Amino acid sequence: MKRSSKHICTLLVLIFLILIHTSASTAPIIPLKDKYKNQAGQKTVEFDQGQASEPYYSSVFSKYQEKGYKPVEDMVITLKPDKITASDKGDVPLSSGIGNKADPVLVWNEDCDWFEWTVNIPQEGLYEILLEYYPLQGTGSTIQRELSIDGRIPFMEAHNVIFPRMWRDEGEPKVNNIGDEVRPRQIEVPSWQTVAFSDNQGVYADPFQFYLSKGKHTVRLKYVNEPVAFGNMIIKTPDIIPSYEDLLEQYKQNDYSYAETRTGIIFEAEDTLVKTDPTIRQESNGDPMVQPIALGNIKLNVIGDWRWRKGNQAITWEFNVPENGLYKIGMHVGQWWGDGLPVYRRIAIDGKVPFSEMKEYSFEYDRNWRTETLSDSSGQPYMFYLQKGKHQLTMTVKLGEIGEVVHNLMDDALLLSRVIRQIIMITGSEPDPNFQYELDKDVPDLLDNLKLLSNSMKKQVDALTAISVKRPSVANNFLMIKDQLDKMIRRPDSIAKGLNDLINAQSSIGSWMRDIQNQPLVIDYFTVASPDKQLSNVRSTILQKADVTWYNFVRSFSKDYDSVGSVYTQERKQNTTLKVWVSRGKEWAEIIKEMADEDFTPKTGIRINMNVMPAGQLNTGGVNALLLAISSGKAPDVACGVDGASPVEYAIRDATVDLSQFEDFPRITKRFLSGAMVPFQYMGGIYALPETMDFNVLFYRKDIMNELGLSIPNTWEELYKNVLPVLLQNGMEFFYPLGPGGLLPFLYQQGGSFYNADGTKSALDSPEAYKAFKEWTELYTNYKVPVQADFFNRMRTGEIPIGVGGYNQYVLLSTAAPELFGRWGIAPMLGHQKGDGTVNRTAGGMPQAAIILKQSEYPKEAWEFLKWWTSDDVQMRFGRELEALLGVEARWNTANTAAFKGLPWPKEDIQVITQQWNWYKEQPVVLGGYFTSRHINNAWNRVVLGEMDVRDSLEQAIKDINKELNAKQEEFGVKTTQRTLQTPSKQEQEVLSYGR
Repeated sequence: MKRSSKHICTLLVLIFLILIHTSASTAPIIPLKDKYKNQAGQKTVEFDQGQASEPYYSSVFSKYQEKGYKPVEDMVITLKPDKITASDKGDVPLSSGIGNKADPVLVWNEDCDWFEWTVNIPQEGLYEILLEYYPLQGTGSTIQRELSIDGRIPFMEAHNVIFPRMWRDEGEPKVNNIGDEVRPRQIEVPSWQTVAFSDNQGVYADPFQFYLSKGKHTVRLKYVNEPVAFGNMIIKTPDIIPSYEDLLEQYKQNDYSYAETRTGIIFEAEDTLVKTDPTIRQESNGDPMVQPIALGNIKLNVIGDWRWRKGNQAITWEFNVPENGLYKIGMHVGQWWGDGLPVYRRIAIDGKVPFSEMKEYSFEYDRNWRTETLSDSSGQPYMFYLQKGKHQLTMTVKLGEIGEVVHNLMDDALLLSRVIRQIIMITGSEPDPNFQYELDKDVPDLLDNLKLLSNSMKKQVDALTAISVKRPSVANNFLMIKDQLDKMIRRPDSIAKGLNDLINAQSSIGSWMRDIQNQPLVIDYFTVASPDKQLSNVRSTILQKADVTWYNFVRSFSKDYDSVGSVYTQERKQNTTLKVWVSRGKEWAEIIKEMADEDFTPKTGIRINMNVMPAGQLNTGGVNALLLAISSGKAPDVACGVDGASPVEYAIRDATVDLSQFEDFPRITKRFLSGAMVPFQYMGGIYALPETMDFNVLFYRKDIMNELGLSIPNTWEELYKNVLPVLLQNGMEFFYPLGPGGLLPFLYQQGGSFYNADGTKSALDSPEAYKAFKEWTELYTNYKVPVQADFFNRMRTGEIPIGVGGYNQYVLLSTAAPELFGRWGIAPMLGHQKGDGTVNRTAGGMPQAAIILKQSEYPKEAWEFLKWWTSDDVQMRFGRELEALLGVEARWNTANTAAFKGLPWPKEDIQVITQQWNWYKEQPVVLGGYFTSRHINNAWNRVVLGEMDVRDSLEQAIKDINKELNAKQEEFGVKTTQRTLQTPSKQEQEVLSYGR
């Protein structure tokens, strides 16, 4: 009976479960990405979707040719500024007298989003569009606008139409007192220019051509960055440049003859007239045949080199010929980059390309200096007709035949990224090696796409090999990828196992694509001579090189390589000389030194001796140069580039000066965010000024977020509820940087603190701290945020389309991910919503600092230097000079807020960064606090990796932190039992209160 009752009960339970399952199965299944889409009252972000799908200009122009569109004949339409329409439909800002132009022109700064020109086209066909412009004072970066026609962006490159500024050397190089030439400053030379709309990377030999049908059209330019004045817009017939063969016929018809001058006209390449990029500077080359020779010292004797490598960078020279006639042009050049690949230059005389062969002239690879006479493929020199008098020669970087390879690789990188995302939607980021996924059946067109990629790799290899003097190493890399793809095509079951190979391939393609776009060329001098004059090929011999090498070796024993610029001795007491150590690159230090000699010393009479220290040699935490100098009594007066946690560590040991003692200190600190001063405070004093600061913002892929139908989360709650479920469903992840600093945003956003008010005990025993620590660890335990990931590369592949990052991530995406141009953006840091509805986004970004050492005999003079160095104008100029010298890769993330805004950040990005400033706050540094980060990290490890209870792990960390704090307090004679909360001094209250 009992057994029968048991069977009946079991049967009833089974029936009940079946009914539940049936009921659930009949309910409609809602995909996670639809279920969580735009909930919690989120507003969908307006993504700039076009850049993810618009074709390149090359594809658009090919369609023009397929459809038989032809350039119009003899057509010029001029649109004056008084016919422009403004975005706000208000008055168009016209002004006269700009650049000595009497006619009214459009003055356009960031206050207006766009302006529009309306034109009536009388005949359909292909047109060029030109625009007169005058650069207005701005940050110094290239002027950029976005172009659309009839409300539509015609092709990818139209997102970034450029109007270059013109620059020149301020004067001749100066020689410092150790015998080295110092580069002159770059100054802008604003003038009215007329430029045809063209690409900004030098991919195309000719300006853009636009098909316009008969009737009314609108041409709109949208603000991207930098102010400018615009004059007339010209819509005209495209220029037709004759071939050299046709030009020779014109020479014959005009009866042009060879110039009779017997001696060639030689002019030095480093003596430039203007250039479109201030990063192009005079360089020093030690080859014995380079003129003038650099022997034992830096001699700025060439131009170009690695700095003259980016598309559309142009240099203009001026020269004089004594008589009318036909000339040939030669130059002493070096082109040893690219591992066998050529580089290309557009060559123009007096602003015009004389014949089509000069649109993309090729300079072949050679390991040595050589004399390059502009010649055809058979070696026959080209002839140029020049009239007596002054002429201008302009050389512009172009990609030539490499341009098509770059476009193909960009398409390949995007296609491979899509393939990877499709695979990880099924396999996840770490496929099971023992599971048969059958991806070729589950992923549509997977094998077809892999075949496309394989064929493309072979095509790029053939293209690069055809133009190279030897097979470049990058071609071998493409063949390796092709082999990997072919293996996957033959054995589809190996695709999942080879996921990492695909990810590495996608990353490598992006890097190689960037590398082959580099087109460096170095020039020593030019020779303009009669075509019948023989130009000798100037090369140095092995003996000449050995002689110079030996001389420089002997000279190295007496030359001071550590100092930067002029070195002063303490000749008279009234001429104070400060010793400044800088823990940055030599280029950084050279700019500071030049600016100090030019501006600071004349104003104050204080001279500077500057030395460059290796990275990390000014920080605490180990034996280094500064610690040894302090110990031996030979410390410098000022140290720059010090880690943000080190000033207080030096102050604890009485090695640095309390800057708050200076009377004007509160005024000086208003240059910085209040939260940036926190790490420098100790025992009522402040021991450093910030030089740079990081920032934490949200990075996201516009195209992928739009593809998933996701909005940018505003709070952590929106991330957990709306974004993470969709990412996980699609095999994607969110990134949050690992490390003890990861606790800071959660802790401060929850209202917690690291220490009590006087910094003697840990404050992580508060309810707010527990809640913050729990949320931080749950990112990894509950929401499966990766413990470790290469955010940059995985953002490129699309595996991590959104995450938290800082300055380094921003620079990498801006410079090292060309395939993602226009496809990523930044947003403010995630936060927690407060009771009043505002979102607390508090985050840090540890600054680098400048300190005054206590051993200095001149603390007041050192303070004058710090005030000068951190001032608005000096920081802004330094940032511009640095970017002009090294490019956007070295953009200066100054801690001076006014100077930061004056640097060439894109408008949309600077708005996000300055918004995040309102929530900037760093962790304080206290006696014994260097162990805090270690114990926080240990607590995280115990929870995330060791599965320990959150509260138990945090309490263990608190005990360990307090133990170390107490030990250090006892070591330095601070009795915690006798300490009371200190009331900040009046100066400190003023410092800490501003900006709140």
